[in-house]
Order: sequence, then structure tokens, then C-alpha cells
Amino acid sequence: MKWKNERGFTLVEILASLTILGIVFISFMTIFPQMSNFNAKTEAKLETLNLAKKELLVWKGNPLPLNKNEDLEDIKEDSLTKPGHVIYEYKYKKEPSFTYRVILKKESDLSTTQKGEAQLFRIHITVFKGGREISKTFGYMKKDAE
Repeated sequence: MKWKNERGFTLVEILASLTILGIVFISFMTIFPQMSNFNAKTEAKLETLNLAKKELLVWKGNPLPLNKNEDLEDIKEDSLTKPGHVIYEYKYKKEPSFTYRVILKKESDLSTTQKGEAQLFRIHITVFKGGREISKTFGYMKKDAE
């Protein structure tokens, strides 16, 4: 009895391996668009979070930066909706797609125990795009006691 030389793969084995590799490849390819979409959303979230933090620094540096500011449009002030707070809503002319809502507490959160101690007022900043809340941050503004 003579043995046959069986080197290589049969056509059925090659087709089966190509089918399996194709299924694996397609399953991996569906992950990449989802990762790209997730990265784009994360980048937009970080951008608006930085806008909110930047706005918080503007408010900390100047307690009422809305006064005589030529860069702003659609400035609205509301002190009736939320008692004990003043709500400001405005847009920048250079970034009209973002709307900022600033809620400033009228009374200090912390009671001062010593004369000359600074009072801290809570400020809450929310960034909207197209009427949808994108990001928000909060902090405290300092007002020196007299």
C-alpha cells in the first residue's frame, strides 16, 4: 500500500477558514465606528466643560461681568424664578451656538465668624447648545466683608 502525499489544504478547508476569518473581521470592524463616535462625544463634552470652567473664572474675577460687556447678546436677568438667587442667561457674539446660564446665590452659604472674613457666594454655571444642557460646573465667589 502506497501513501499519498497530502501536503497543503483542500478547497473546503480554505473556504471554511476564510469564512471564520471574515466573521471575526466584521465583528471587529463594528467596534471602530462606535469608538470614533464615543471619542467625538467625549471631546465635545470636554470642550464645553472647559467653557464652563472658563466662564466660572470670568465670574470670579469680576462679580458682574455682564455690565457694559460688548461681547454679549441676549442678556436676561431673572430673580423671581428661584427665590434667593439671581439667574443670568446670555450668549457670546463670537460663539452664538452656546448659551450660558449662571445662577448666583444672593446670600452667603457660610456664616462668617470673624470680622474682615470673606463671604463665599455659590455660583452655578450651565452651558447649553441648541436648548440642550451640555455641561455644568459650580464654584464659589468671594466677596470681602466690610
